[in-house]
Amino acid sequence: MKKLLLGSMLSLSATFGFATVAWGHAVQTDYFVDLFSAELELAFTATYSNGEPMQSATVLVYAPDDQETPWLESQTDESGNFIFLPDESLQGDWRIEFTQAGHQDILSVPVDENGIDYGNISQVESTDTHYAEIAPEAMGVLTAVSLGGLAVAIRRRLSQAA
Repeated sequence: MKKLLLGSMLSLSATFGFATVAWGHAVQTDYFVDLFSAELELAFTATYSNGEPMQSATVLVYAPDDQETPWLESQTDESGNFIFLPDESLQGDWRIEFTQAGHQDILSVPVDENGIDYGNISQVESTDTHYAEIAPEAMGVLTAVSLGGLAVAIRRRLSQAA
């Protein structure tokens, strides 16, 4: 009886207690520098791993001297594009965040006394993990089956004991 109760409780806690990691699409942000233009602006393109552009994604740019307050707030266009030229008088690492519907990509753009250090633009590791939710219907069915199985097992044990 104790084993049955313990097994039932374990299966119920496993059903409700563990969230699974969702392996959906990721975000990829590429950049381009037009070396022939007068101002060497960075042109970013943010897309999902399936190639779909991050249309109207929120873009937050943080200056090196204040990583808490956005220096610039903007959006990508319908193709996922965003153009940026940092203030070169503010030297250090600029942080650019592309965010949409729980997906995010963060890039670091170093600026030194010579301007943008194009060779060291890098992606900042995101610690954001998405978890898949169990559908309420599935939770209800699993609960009903578990409780039903528990009731049948208890009834059989009681009838065998009598």
